[in-house]
Amino acid sequence: MFHKREKKADTTKAFSRIQRQAVTLLLEKFVCHYVPSSKSIDDLYTSLLQPFIKRSVSRVLDDKLQEINESLQGISNHLDEQLKVAGLPHITSHFSLPNNSLEELIHKFEFHLSDPNKTSIDRKGMGIQASAILASFLWITKEEKKLNKCPIWLIEEPESYLHPELADSCHKMLNEISAEALLVTTTHSLGFVSQDPQRILGTMNDGKETKVIKYDSYVNATTSIRKALGVRFSDFYNLGISNIFVEGKTDREIFKWFLSTVPEGTEEQFNWPYVRRSEILDFTGVAGMEGFMKATYEYIYSERPVVTVLDGDSAGDKTRRTLQQYFGNKNIPFHTKKDFVTLHDGFSLEGLFPHKWIIEAYGQHPNWFQDFDTDVEGVLKPFAVKSNANKEQLRNYLKAKAVESDDFDWVARFKTVLDVVEIALKERNEAVYG
Repeated sequence: MFHKREKKADTTKAFSRIQRQAVTLLLEKFVCHYVPSSKSIDDLYTSLLQPFIKRSVSRVLDDKLQEINESLQGISNHLDEQLKVAGLPHITSHFSLPNNSLEELIHKFEFHLSDPNKTSIDRKGMGIQASAILASFLWITKEEKKLNKCPIWLIEEPESYLHPELADSCHKMLNEISAEALLVTTTHSLGFVSQDPQRILGTMNDGKETKVIKYDSYVNATTSIRKALGVRFSDFYNLGISNIFVEGKTDREIFKWFLSTVPEGTEEQFNWPYVRRSEILDFTGVAGMEGFMKATYEYIYSERPVVTVLDGDSAGDKTRRTLQQYFGNKNIPFHTKKDFVTLHDGFSLEGLFPHKWIIEAYGQHPNWFQDFDTDVEGVLKPFAVKSNANKEQLRNYLKAKAVESDDFDWVARFKTVLDVVEIALKERNEAVYG
């Protein structure tokens, strides 16, 4: 900080001169690059990268400077001899480098990229062009540091140049630059927001002034972006207006098959309007569902209606208990028959079909089953199938029996489940959408 100036007239000029020199010395230590979102790739190459390429190449040519000047002098001597022959000895020629600078002697360099076809950079896709230019920023930074400069990069909306697939790669390059220089970026892309809340600042304009906002977490920072853009966390998982989560692919296929086999309008009791307009989303299994729910449910709960359907087997029941405890500790609602539904005790999805059909399947194909039993009254007990292939065989058998059936008596357990899911979805839709 500068001291207050003395009011003596004879010191005023001296102080002002020293102050200007101090400010100039300070500012000369820094070099600032502003990269606006609207600037073309060609402009960035010409204004940022090409000058440093010229400088780098000119350093290589420095030891050739004497030879270059001698060559130019030789050309001048040749021209002067011809002028003398022409009777103009008083005229002499001189050649020199532009402003005596090797950098200005070099006009330009062509920038090519191979992917693997070698073409000019301007013939590549916009994302590849932007990535290549961004890759040069780190080299420029290191070149400036060799000159004892402190680089500052102000990059406006880097995502505006990029294909989404390249966003992660370019974010990594920006992190490399930030390790070498002061980097400030503005962005509307969640992918370019730092995970460290200490490195995030937001702004808010109330019509009178712009205020700087600090955040205590990544989620809070990105929430402001999502609200500003109308983007929700659930949008990144392609969730529907209303959603049913099931454990695996085959569960989703069975539910969709059932809804198409018992179409809307068959009977009023089979309409289930909220179920039919919901997306049915599957995971790689109950473990995949549990991981996804733990990571995302607290954010999507208030954004999209979701009802989770869990098998009644031991794995499904274990996941149910784990999730209820996990969300309970976070004060996130996860209540039975409101946020999730569990199938019949001990049974997976196949248990929704008539049990007498499953008993018949065992009688015809006992090799499909790993364990199987009925009690003394012939009531089916929870069973296990040997492999995924056998499970598919069993499901195809049961679906074929349903298609051949002359009535809809076989839908009883499906109806019980979907009636509960319908009520839960209705409540969640009203809670989310009012």
